[in-house]
Amino acid sequence: MDIFRVLSRGANVKKNDKKVCKDVDFSMVENKNKEDDKNLSKELDFFHNKRIVKKVEDSKKTEEESFENQVHSLVENEIGQPKISNAEEAMALRKSYKSNVTGEDIPLPIGSFEDLITRFQFDKRLLNNLIENHFTEPTPIQSEGIPLALNNRDIVACAPTGSGKTLAFLIPLLQLIISDGKDSNGLKGLIISPTKELANQIFIECSKLAQKVFLDRKRPLQVALLSKSLNAKLKNKAVSDKKYDILVTTPLRLIDVVKNEALDLSGVKHIIFDEADKLFDKTFVEQTDDILSSCNNPKLRKSMFSATIPSNVEEIANSIMMDPVRVIIGHKDAANANIKQDVIYCGNEEGKLIAIRQLVQEGEFRPPVIIFLESITRAKALYHELMYDGLNVDVIHAERTQIQREKIIESFKSGELWCLICTDVLARGVDFKGVNLVINYDVPRTAQAYVHRIGRTGRGGRSGKAVTFYTNLDSLAIKPIINVMKQSGCEVAEWMDKFSKITRREKDKIKHGKAHIDRKQISTVPKVERLKRKRKRDMVEASKKRKQDEE
Repeated sequence: MDIFRVLSRGANVKKNDKKVCKDVDFSMVENKNKEDDKNLSKELDFFHNKRIVKKVEDSKKTEEESFENQVHSLVENEIGQPKISNAEEAMALRKSYKSNVTGEDIPLPIGSFEDLITRFQFDKRLLNNLIENHFTEPTPIQSEGIPLALNNRDIVACAPTGSGKTLAFLIPLLQLIISDGKDSNGLKGLIISPTKELANQIFIECSKLAQKVFLDRKRPLQVALLSKSLNAKLKNKAVSDKKYDILVTTPLRLIDVVKNEALDLSGVKHIIFDEADKLFDKTFVEQTDDILSSCNNPKLRKSMFSATIPSNVEEIANSIMMDPVRVIIGHKDAANANIKQDVIYCGNEEGKLIAIRQLVQEGEFRPPVIIFLESITRAKALYHELMYDGLNVDVIHAERTQIQREKIIESFKSGELWCLICTDVLARGVDFKGVNLVINYDVPRTAQAYVHRIGRTGRGGRSGKAVTFYTNLDSLAIKPIINVMKQSGCEVAEWMDKFSKITRREKDKIKHGKAHIDRKQISTVPKVERLKRKRKRDMVEASKKRKQDEE
């Protein structure tokens, strides 16, 4: 059976068809038996969530049983892990997940969510929402981050991709706002994200945890995403800026609504920067500074979270935070250990297309797959090439509308779409739980960009694979990638060890964008044919212009 026909089958999946496909075993591809072909769709299930959770033995409680007893039963059955009660136990726990926590007067980590009940007056409805969403055991970053935030400490946290950073700042934020209760009205929590996709994802997670949580008997805890629609309503005073307790937003949209005096940030007590290294780089730093200047509450608590925290971001953190605690899980700026990393030498641009087709033929191209490129033009070009090959593929980039982007992401998550081509717009934070393979068609410009790109796979404890193509033009850019591979404990081929170490001068060259490469166009169309098409287009344009001049 033709491999390209196999990979293009998903294009016909109906939206209403609730049958999902299980992981593809491409060892079946060469078998031409029609029965195997017929059963192929039954073996695909891309985004099956592999969080293994014990079923609660007493889940079928009678309706008469009180809510408090239900929570107690869930705690006993689901999260009965050992408590952390002294420094020795804390040290043993931190050693087990290789964390480095520095700062003054550091509180003990939590060993389980049960610790939240005994050490903090944790809201029972919030605890119940955690369990209902199958969060029964804290990850390392949650073990450290939650008690720090609940003790009102400023935090700089660095943890691998897919390690649960979102919950590490959402859980304490919700609890702190619940503790304030009805004493304070208006916006109290602000979560800043660099992209709309990530902001939307955080909003969904936050809404799940805040479900049926009340600040008093009448008023539920309100969470909002600052969308285009809400922005307009706030400006027109159709919605009061005192209505919401937590707001999730991107920087520009927030600045717009604040400058129009439609939103007051003076009451904000907690501000969280997700993907902090991006929000404090040269692209966003002015916007982030404007937001901080608008949040003038003297008791403002600040948190920074990312998978990569460069030294310049740590310097900024020390300048704007009060006595911050620094939390590093694993090796700083290292990739997720669950990801198998590899680099493939392709010689030139034509070799990259050959390499993708070879991955398909050898059964290594196991959907779902994400392919990253450095520019919109190149992403579009590769999309047309793979469409021509018959792959079930789509492309997402900054030129696509928000509705188009959301639709493509939803199709990818549901398994209707098997391969997603994108730029770095999707490199950060977006949680695709079942991605098997990430391909860096173009070498990332920095080690940080590489860590975030490949972090779309290997999430939530799953294993994943990342492949980076490089050519003769990438001899400098590939060095930081090899360094990350070594730091992450990946097996490095002998020829990689022969690469000379990256010098200070080369680092500066990469950092300041002087290592940019002018790459050839992605195309298998012969040069003669391309020139012929160009001449034809030019003739058509010239003809149109002549007609306009005559008129």
